[in-house]
Amino acid sequence: MAAAAEGAGEAVNAEVRVKKAALAKAVKALVQVVSKKTANANPLFSDTAEMMTVQLALTKIPERRIRPVIIRLPHPLYTEKSEVCFISRTPQKKYKELLLQKHPVPGLTKVIGIEKLKKNYKEHSDRRALADAFDLFLCDKKIIEMMPKALGVIFYKKKLKPPIPVALKEGLEDPKQEVEKAISGTAFRMPSGPCIGIRFGRCSMPEEQLVANAAAVIASSIKLLDRHGIMLQSISVQATDNPALPIWRCQAPDGPRLNLKKYRESSAASAASDTGASGVSDSEITGSDITSDAGETLSTRDTVSEVDTAGETMSEFSADSEEDGEEVVTKESLPLVQGLKKKRRRAAGQAVAAAAAADEAPAPKKAKRKGKAKA
Repeated sequence: MAAAAEGAGEAVNAEVRVKKAALAKAVKALVQVVSKKTANANPLFSDTAEMMTVQLALTKIPERRIRPVIIRLPHPLYTEKSEVCFISRTPQKKYKELLLQKHPVPGLTKVIGIEKLKKNYKEHSDRRALADAFDLFLCDKKIIEMMPKALGVIFYKKKLKPPIPVALKEGLEDPKQEVEKAISGTAFRMPSGPCIGIRFGRCSMPEEQLVANAAAVIASSIKLLDRHGIMLQSISVQATDNPALPIWRCQAPDGPRLNLKKYRESSAASAASDTGASGVSDSEITGSDITSDAGETLSTRDTVSEVDTAGETMSEFSADSEEDGEEVVTKESLPLVQGLKKKRRRAAGQAVAAAAAADEAPAPKKAKRKGKAKA
């Protein structure tokens, strides 16, 4: 805790504890579910399409968004067989020669200038084809603010392939090292909402590698959140189109709940962007101190504390043990369930009141006959 205080003030997530056994079980369960779902899949499609992400739920919506930060992974997501596209500044020819001829990077097969991108990829169909043609997109750090408008919702909402910024400094003779760092890592993007998703692996990777990558992502993410004084609410692991399995959570803090309706309205009014004014640079976070000699910790000393060993039951995903001092959340205590109960009681009360009013109302008078019957 002292180490964190030296670098970025108070470590608001110093008490976060993640069980290594729970993380390993969550990863194993997701791998088994995905393998069963893809057992009879079409062999023409790659079995590595299923991605795994760490889902971080925050106690508040970040006030500012920061530029994407690269987190180094012990086992990279992309290999030499992956297709990588780089979006450069103008002139395109200069960066094409630099990255493809003078200093080629394994996996990097195409360089597109920003002007050519705007000119040749105006239609949604063209952008969709471009997104499907490559596994990863990189871009020059100085044009990252232009990417949301140039690529649109195809990259940022549907395909989820926003480019990762790379710092190509002027006069840099060999940019290969910077590009390789971006390819071998994953991007931490501070959102405008209360949730963050960080990719850490493919379901086809060995479970040991997935657990190591997830641990590195959790440790580095806590560092970044501590810098901004943002407290974690829960940590989950999720695979593509599968439920998220919680591995840690804390009791909700006192105070008003997040107004998600207000957040959605403000988000719809503003354009999508991955940039923001912040003092955090795009520096690389290594995560080399994530595991101790005993191999029982998930993060650095100033982020995640030492984890405890867990039992063999799957109940740990829903709630931690009482030894950690965390309260078990029941179904009846969830806000949505409580709201539905209140709604039902209100509707029942209205029905009773309507029935009582109908009983007390006087009977309608019978209409008189206009004429008497003739004798």
